[in-house]
Amino acid sequence: MRRLLARTLIPIATLAGAAAAFALPAEGEGSGRAAALPPSSAIPAPQARESLLAKVVVIGVPGLTWNDVEASPELTALVDQSHVGSITVKTAGPHTCPVDGWLTLSAGTRAWGSVADQPCGELPAVAGGKVQDWQTYVDRQAEHHTGAPLGRLAESREKVCGFGPGAAIATAKTDGTVTNWQPTFDPAKLSTCGDAIVDAGAMPLREGREEARKKVADLVAQARAADGWVLLAGISQATANAHQEPLVALQLPPDNGPRWLTSDSTRRPGLIQLTDLTATILRGEGKPIDPAGEAEPGPLDGNEIGFGGDLHTDAAAVIEDRLDANQRFEQPRPILVAVSMTILAAELIALAWFWFTRSKRSRSVFSFALLTQGGFFIAVFLSTATVWWRWPSPGLSLYAVVLAISAAFAAGAKLLLGRSAYVGIALAAYLILLVDGVLGTPLQFGSMFTDGPVIGGRFYGFGNSTFATLAVAALVVAGVVAQKLIDRSRVQAALAVLAIGGAAIVVDGKPGWGTDFGGIIALTPAVLLMAWLTWRGGITLRALIGIGVAGVLAVSAVAFLDYLRPEDQRSHFGAFVARLLDGDVADVLIRKLEMAVAFFSGPAGWAMLVGVVLAMLATVLPDRVPSAAYREFYRSRTMVRPTLLALSTCGLVGMLLNDAGVALPAIMTGFAAPLLVAHLVAAPRPATVSPESHLVQEH
Repeated sequence: MRRLLARTLIPIATLAGAAAAFALPAEGEGSGRAAALPPSSAIPAPQARESLLAKVVVIGVPGLTWNDVEASPELTALVDQSHVGSITVKTAGPHTCPVDGWLTLSAGTRAWGSVADQPCGELPAVAGGKVQDWQTYVDRQAEHHTGAPLGRLAESREKVCGFGPGAAIATAKTDGTVTNWQPTFDPAKLSTCGDAIVDAGAMPLREGREEARKKVADLVAQARAADGWVLLAGISQATANAHQEPLVALQLPPDNGPRWLTSDSTRRPGLIQLTDLTATILRGEGKPIDPAGEAEPGPLDGNEIGFGGDLHTDAAAVIEDRLDANQRFEQPRPILVAVSMTILAAELIALAWFWFTRSKRSRSVFSFALLTQGGFFIAVFLSTATVWWRWPSPGLSLYAVVLAISAAFAAGAKLLLGRSAYVGIALAAYLILLVDGVLGTPLQFGSMFTDGPVIGGRFYGFGNSTFATLAVAALVVAGVVAQKLIDRSRVQAALAVLAIGGAAIVVDGKPGWGTDFGGIIALTPAVLLMAWLTWRGGITLRALIGIGVAGVLAVSAVAFLDYLRPEDQRSHFGAFVARLLDGDVADVLIRKLEMAVAFFSGPAGWAMLVGVVLAMLATVLPDRVPSAAYREFYRSRTMVRPTLLALSTCGLVGMLLNDAGVALPAIMTGFAAPLLVAHLVAAPRPATVSPESHLVQEH
């Protein structure tokens, strides 16, 4: 037993679980750009504007925060006169410098303007009616495979005026030329514009910030004199190393009284994306321009901005709500690291105690520490229900809440189920995530596993970390139930696997619920394989190929049916099919491959790969695992082999076909391995159990 714990499963459970949890990149939760989510009963669709206004004036302010609004009486006074919200300004590159934000406005999709690992530079000047170094930015999109069609805004909308250096970038045509542009704001010119973009200048980091706030408020007042819709928005972070947070978004005048800004790209009241600004100026229909100026398909990333939610008439309460929301979106990622390291330290200390004493108490403590790691995969979601971001010291509150929930589930499962505590934790995770998915994923938003508003990833549905948790829970629960039925009927047991796994696939993949394209690609073949092994006991090459084909056909059918829906109601499935049919999928696939490979730029990625490979080898070569307890467990229950093989299949397919790469099976291992080891450790000695014994059995 000790050799098993020391050499294989413990390093896998602790290292893979902790490293994958906080090493998974932001985009891994979203797996790309946000797609329109069809209306559902759980997430109401945003209301459109009452009428299509003749003019939209966007005032962009790099670095404008809700703290600025709170500190400025002039900006505070605008809150009750506006639809309000926060705007996420993640662009294609690692930083959102001002140039990145303005280029994204120009393209209507996330663009890459700044140079990685360098400070934000000055905005390019305009000389001879053209933005200097424009071709450099065009080439940068091709270099990084962003697919951002620079110049789309100017080519798609006549008489879009620009004021200020950043507006020159946003309103430049595909060749970098600018028309209807002024170096400074001139309110008299607004009457001659169809729409307008105003660069209010980046907020100073220290001195001069108060004056900058007054300037912004003055610009809003002048822009309101022209008939139309004024959008005040943070357009980017002020510096490359700025603390990432959703910035300010205000829209004046409000339709139907002041409410919360939203769009179909986020489906979250009070939150929009930078690309929504372009979609709003273009009324949702941008001319399909590629970076070379050729007319080719290229959908907008964003959606027209609307409004939703209740009326608000208390500026102080609105500002407090937005500051609380920033805490909700900013704290999860750093606290995830802290919680992971705390649990890892507890496991190592408990392991050392057990290693040297092998006492009954140390065995129990070590098992509890492992189960706490399992409970962590539930706590990351349930913690959202506590509204911790409104508590004193939000970061510390989140840390305490997650650890408390993790320990509570570990203690409850151990008390009620003894050695089979893993069943209770897996069942709880399975049911919680199914219910959350059907309700529109309220527990995901802003959780440790889905911090989309900060990093521009998922704003709804299941991300990679959530899917990994659901996949492990579903397959383990399916194995437990099938073991209960298999002595009675293999057919009934196989049907139970299909029912339990199928429910997870439906909730994970259904648009408006999990909306997870990559997840069902990985989980479908795993469930089919597990059902087949449950029914027949073994598998032939022909059956294996058939399972693979069936999985591909099932996923393809779902994606094609979603594609047949109206364009503004498609999810990631239909959007991918549209890109595929239009021949516009190459950049998407290259970006996803680059994200998957990026994990191996440091030691954490290689450590995860080692842990994942060891875990997978243990499922297919049990006799080579140096633990009599594990070997006996593997042979003692009929459903152990199908369950472990299904877990490995899901992880392997997910690793090969998902932008999360090795992180996805690492997270699965971080959830499954501690539960398995806790089950093995809880027995004083390897038990001899007949092959017909149930998977759930007290010792």
